[in-house]
Amino acid sequence: MSGTTTGIFHGAKSTVIKNIGVLQKLLLLLLAIATTACQPTAHASKENTRIHINLSVWQLIEDIQAASFKLAGVEKILGQTLVEQTQKSNEYVQFFSGQQLALAGNSSIVKIDLRLPRDTSNSNSNSNSNSKGMLALDVDGKCITVQQVSQQFSDLAITGVPRGGSLEEATTFTTNTAWGKISFGFQQKKSDCLGYLVFNPGE
Repeated sequence: MSGTTTGIFHGAKSTVIKNIGVLQKLLLLLLAIATTACQPTAHASKENTRIHINLSVWQLIEDIQAASFKLAGVEKILGQTLVEQTQKSNEYVQFFSGQQLALAGNSSIVKIDLRLPRDTSNSNSNSNSNSKGMLALDVDGKCITVQQVSQQFSDLAITGVPRGGSLEEATTFTTNTAWGKISFGFQQKKSDCLGYLVFNPGE
């Protein structure tokens, strides 16, 4: 009888130990799930990839005109290394993009599109283009109005108007400076606010 009781006791003890082991595994699994759930998603942390530079939109425009319109010069102004979009680049033009920018005055640059001509002086290219390139910056954040732009550039001329095909189309105002052309686009989707800037040096 004693042996039977001892066997029952040891069997029950073994079952309890196994159950404790299972419970520990379950607790660890639940802890891992909870930890993963608390981690920020890529979308939530996207703001952390935005580069902050202590320049207003107007100061940025001035600095771009003052800098060399080469890759290194533009990268210095924008505070980052731009990435070539090799799927778009061709034998004549290189395309570059970059990270978003947070500017002073609650403005931001949400898209960077830099296009630079390749050096074809040592190639057999038939390209006769004299273009020095182009930089387009999509603007967001605090609304910048046409009136504010005209206060900075009094010689604005309308160089483009919407044709009714898309809300992305814009009324474009352009100023000619000693540096080149700077265009300000006010898109139909938000026609009261500046939507993008385009820089065309030496034209």
